[in-house]
Amino acid sequence: MEKQLTEYQQKVKQKFIDDRGAWKWSAMWDTILELDPAVVESYATYSSVPDKRGYLEMRMRKFIYIAIDSITGSLNTSGLKGHMKHALQLGVSTREILEVLEITSMIGSTTYELGVPELMDALQQRGISVAAAELNEHQKALKADYIQKHGGYWTNEKENILRLDPEYFESFTAFEETPWKSGVLTPKEKELVYIAVHAAPVSLNKKALRYHIDCALDSGATANEIVEVFELVSTLGIHSITIGVPILKEALTELELC
Repeated sequence: MEKQLTEYQQKVKQKFIDDRGAWKWSAMWDTILELDPAVVESYATYSSVPDKRGYLEMRMRKFIYIAIDSITGSLNTSGLKGHMKHALQLGVSTREILEVLEITSMIGSTTYELGVPELMDALQQRGISVAAAELNEHQKALKADYIQKHGGYWTNEKENILRLDPEYFESFTAFEETPWKSGVLTPKEKELVYIAVHAAPVSLNKKALRYHIDCALDSGATANEIVEVFELVSTLGIHSITIGVPILKEALTELELC
């Protein structure tokens, strides 16, 4: 039998729908509302700030939400499907959504950007200096091509992975160029998605984040738009509640504690 909402719960549910849209409400939120309506109310207020100001167009906000719900370490399938359906209803194309997913998949680069410096340091302490070796002609050509395509951008991490495994460097570079060769998003839209990916709590890639902030500004993005990306990405933390509370309710039911 469905539980009757209290006056406060009814008020909170309506506030959430008014702030976030009826499409966003689901049985999951009914469960959270039942156990802690106060967190639903405060989340509705906090998460709706960017929507009310609207520095970013709705389609761009959808791109950001799709990116952070599909990012490795989050993989919020229910939220992802909801944002995809809403985006499609708003007229966003399949190709645009695919491109957001392609950009988001580049998060894999964080692994070697974090790991390679540690490996280089460990080798250095053992008297092995990979950096001391001269690049061969193929490696030099790969480096020059990358720098030319990325406006002079280069890092020690890229230098080191190029030295350690030029085949991997070449193949990953070709992979990350895919959205730029056949993509339909504008450079500014791409850069804002990259910012979302690298600013996400499951990534926090400071160097890549700064690079893409510079690229976004150069592509015409405003400070307000970039701040709004951060605000949208920060809502990723709610997944602890949206995933955890329904599981808590299941546990309570199985133990006959509610």
